[in-house]
Amino acid sequence: MTRGAAAGLLCILLAACGPDEVDLTGMYRVDADLSSAPCGMDQPVATPPVALKFARSDYQGTSYFSYQECTDLAGTSCSGLGLFDAAFSEPIDGGWKGVITSASGGGTSCTISYIEQTAVLHGTLLVVESNNYSAQVDNTATLCTPDEADRRNTTMPCSEHARIEATRL
Repeated sequence: MTRGAAAGLLCILLAACGPDEVDLTGMYRVDADLSSAPCGMDQPVATPPVALKFARSDYQGTSYFSYQECTDLAGTSCSGLGLFDAAFSEPIDGGWKGVITSASGGGTSCTISYIEQTAVLHGTLLVVESNNYSAQVDNTATLCTPDEADRRNTTMPCSEHARIEATRL
């Protein structure tokens, strides 16, 4: 086998071993909604949604899943969380992952943030988990950027955690 053929075969094998794209589309009854800020001591959310409504969309050629929180199981009264707040654009084993980076500041300080969120389906059980890592940095052109938040990612302190467990209807 030539070196090129071996490399081609390896690429095919690696692609075949990648995560299957799980379809998250549908309605889910919320069974548990927990959060903590800072991370570590999750407590039940005071007013959790009754259901989550997942949909698949496309943004500039990239497919992603997002969800809305609903006050009814039929999904007739739902509110979105923003275009990217609940977006999952990368297939992973059993579900999808999304990453959001941001930077905002005023004066001499800036907050950079790296949010990593997953939506994983185990049979009919959906687990949506989100971790927000953030840090205060000097408000400079090199530090106060989403790129700096992406570079630091999970090495920053975890400032907020959320976990929703829901059953597919």
